Amino acid sequence: MNQGRLQSAVLWQLATSWVKSNNALVWCVTGPYYRKMSCNYSDLISEAQIVAYQVIFSLINQNKELSSINRYFRVVFRARCIELAAGVSTVPIDIVPEVAAMEKEQAVDLDESIIAEALSPLTNRQRQISHWILEQPRPVSLADIATRFGIHQQNAGRLLSASIHRIKNQMLMETA
Repeated sequence: MNQGRLQSAVLWQLATSWVKSNNALVWCVTGPYYRKMSCNYSDLISEAQIVAYQVIFSLINQNKELSSINRYFRVVFRARCIELAAGVSTVPIDIVPEVAAMEKEQAVDLDESIIAEALSPLTNRQRQISHWILEQPRPVSLADIATRFGIHQQNAGRLLSASIHRIKNQMLMETA
């Protein structure tokens, strides 16, 4: 087995283990879209493994820490779930080594600057909370946010709602 295939096999095992360990995250991201998808549990897990492989591969190639896989996985896998719900064709699981080559050509830049740019319209407090949410390995509740930042759950909800509103407005202004 040559070096490239060995590395791909190791990355695939890592992606598979990561998905098994983060099954709750997979379901949290999938939740809003699952009823519209024409796939079963095993298909969904396979898609999650492919996305995890792509994210791990990208992070390694960009010399970034693997500890940030959760936040990148959420974004990429959510986009994949939307594609599945819309009926876009999927990549067959048997071409995993080719996934890495395709990912290089079509990759979304998983750079911190994208996150910083997306959160730029927010106030400092909103940005602080948003960064904290993105860094968490599992989805968080309003109660978690309230506890972490010493605020009431209602205020946490208002902050998140205002953050989403500001980001949407910024996106609308940029596309106009």
